Amino acid sequence: MPAAIEKIDAQTDLDAVMESASEALAEMDYLATESLCLATLAEARRREDWPCFTRVLLPLQEARRQRRMIAADGPVMLGTPRGESLDTLFNDERPAGCVVVTRPADRSAAADLVERARLDRRHVEVLWADNEAEASQWVIRSTAGPNVSCTLPAPPAEWIGRWRTPQDSNEPHGGGRPYGKTPADWFLDAAERLGDAALATVGPHVTGVERINALADCLAVVNDHEILHQRLYDAARALRAAR
Repeated sequence: MPAAIEKIDAQTDLDAVMESASEALAEMDYLATESLCLATLAEARRREDWPCFTRVLLPLQEARRQRRMIAADGPVMLGTPRGESLDTLFNDERPAGCVVVTRPADRSAAADLVERARLDRRHVEVLWADNEAEASQWVIRSTAGPNVSCTLPAPPAEWIGRWRTPQDSNEPHGGGRPYGKTPADWFLDAAERLGDAALATVGPHVTGVERINALADCLAVVNDHEILHQRLYDAARALRAAR
């Protein structure tokens, strides 16, 4: 197991940290890889070390892709039942999965669930729908980064407010969009659309360091969004080439 990095500062050898991240990735410790990459990315951004910043993005993207896949292979809850504590959603018996938090829980409650999952080292994906679970349209909003949203038809009633697995291929509407074949499909589609909405806030006129900062902020909205990682990589490569 790679050694933990307690602190990254101006004296830290970032190449050494990324060696630890590569070891963690090879050992399939995706959460450790992500943590090491994020710490390195932040310091490389502060130093304006764009070659290092660029190198970090690919292993970070892969670690996050694997975290998402593990979560989507676990149980999925679309809409949180009234009166159920979010603290009990994930535990040692349910260490991975996806959940769409609905009202009366608010944005901060969803953000807290994300942070607890990180601290507890769980493969968990969380979205927040700014509506009651009974609503016919669900408004998925960001809990961090730019304030963006997307609106989707609600999932089928039999999927709402209970744990379902990706193998529950109940297709009351024929299995096509907007529902997908499983609750996991619905969740992943919602996350993709929310990330797309964040990406749309960064126009082509935004360039240089400003573009990198804007795209990095967008990654806080859906931090495993594939195209956001790719656009950030492209922006860092362009800035590196210009210097």
